[in-house]
Amino acid sequence: MKDYLITAMLVFLGTIQYEMDAKYQQNSMLTDLFTEHKFLGWAGLLLIFLTICVILFFQVLSWEEEDQERNRIK
Repeated sequence: MKDYLITAMLVFLGTIQYEMDAKYQQNSMLTDLFTEHKFLGWAGLLLIFLTICVILFFQVLSWEEEDQERNRIK
């Protein structure tokens, strides 16, 4: 009898978990941006990429100038 109750309880809990998983849907603004507004999503992603590239480019230029100044002083 005890094993039957444990098995029945586990089946019941499994059913509840399955129903909760089936009804849950996550709405993500980022996913919507790439599925519904493809141009804006990819344009934004390209803008972020180009911004990072520009920042790294100017940072490397700054490091090169500092290295050249140190070599001139010595």
